[in-house]
Amino acid sequence: MKHTLTVLLLAFTSLSATADEAALWDLAKNDIPAAQQSGAVEKVNGTVKLRDGAAFAVPAEAFPDQKNFTVQVTLSLDALVQDAVFTVMNKQSSGQDDGFAMFFNYKDKPYYARQVNSVVNRILMVGGALNGRNEPEVGKPCTFTMAVRGGLATFYIDDAPIKKCFMELIPNGGPMWIGRNDNAKSKTMPVTVHAVKVFGPGYSYVSKKERASEFPRGAVAGKGWALDVPKIEHPEWPKVLIYGDSISGGYSGPFIPEMLKQHVYVFHCVHFVGGDVPEQALTEMAGRYKFDAVVFNNGLHSLGWTPDKVPDALVLDRMHKLTRCFKNGAPQAKIFYLMTTPHTAARPAPDQPVTSLGDKNNVVIRLNTLSAQVMKQEGVEVIDAYALLASHLELAAGDNFHWQAPAYQMLSQEIAKHVLPAVGKGR
Repeated sequence: MKHTLTVLLLAFTSLSATADEAALWDLAKNDIPAAQQSGAVEKVNGTVKLRDGAAFAVPAEAFPDQKNFTVQVTLSLDALVQDAVFTVMNKQSSGQDDGFAMFFNYKDKPYYARQVNSVVNRILMVGGALNGRNEPEVGKPCTFTMAVRGGLATFYIDDAPIKKCFMELIPNGGPMWIGRNDNAKSKTMPVTVHAVKVFGPGYSYVSKKERASEFPRGAVAGKGWALDVPKIEHPEWPKVLIYGDSISGGYSGPFIPEMLKQHVYVFHCVHFVGGDVPEQALTEMAGRYKFDAVVFNNGLHSLGWTPDKVPDALVLDRMHKLTRCFKNGAPQAKIFYLMTTPHTAARPAPDQPVTSLGDKNNVVIRLNTLSAQVMKQEGVEVIDAYALLASHLELAAGDNFHWQAPAYQMLSQEIAKHVLPAVGKGR
């Protein structure tokens, strides 16, 4: 998702929030105790310059209600440092899975390595970037906001939401540090902190850029896994988990709203197994909610599983392990395996459709053949996405892996034909 930094320093009292609510802590007015400083912290006219890993903290007393508060930090970069990390806010206990953090990293290339990361209970939730694909601008102020309502957090960059978390924040009694990285060995960047404010529950922060949705979605995560989840307002509705790579991201677009029409919630994990199966993490994820159905696949990320690198016995073992993660985590669920979609050739010309399969499609066929054996042994129903899309190569995106919207719509409809009866819903 692209986010453009504001040209001017944002006014700290948001126009979309309660204007007369006094801050519980304000960098412009409050002193920073010596015990809550690390390194050379220069405060001049209400702003702080941080150099060489210096950091300071907002006292814990500024967060009396840790289920309802808003914290905002406005800063500008004074220089770009390759492979550096700057922590905008970090209120976590040492060695404990609690609190929150927000930080960003910088690499000159590739652009997608530059991320703004949000953390809840020490679970990483990547989202957003500074200035989209362009390099962050030195000296240009940017405001980072975390708004916690009823224990659930949403993170913002310049008033634009980058990540919503539906996992309840675990409070702690520590201060919130600015500039202190979790890894003390990480390189940091010189910044100027223009403003820091913490508001209590009386400050109703609502971004004008936050899209209103009848069915909002956010994130819930654990050790080694993260789910894109709906906000549950109808606990009695069936719940479906889809697990896969970018192909699942493609068909989830039409699949989620179609399921909502049928009063079915869809949860989504974008992941892949290109090596050892993270059994504990996936089993825990599959058991996080009481799913009625699970649709999973191994995906095109395993195209490196050629016979010389990954023999048949190892492929079969990994697929059994992957399948049992979902069976053990969600024993009550009807489980479906989605065959890996074709590897396709490039477009013969920019204005012409794809007409043939790709040079790695033999790997796809091998993986699908071995996976079908596993699913038969495990008693898992197969949805043949390969056959469906192999007969519609003209709908391939032309990048060897992905597909155009009509193909994802077809795939969504095919999956729905299997899933809806399994969860007690007709079409």
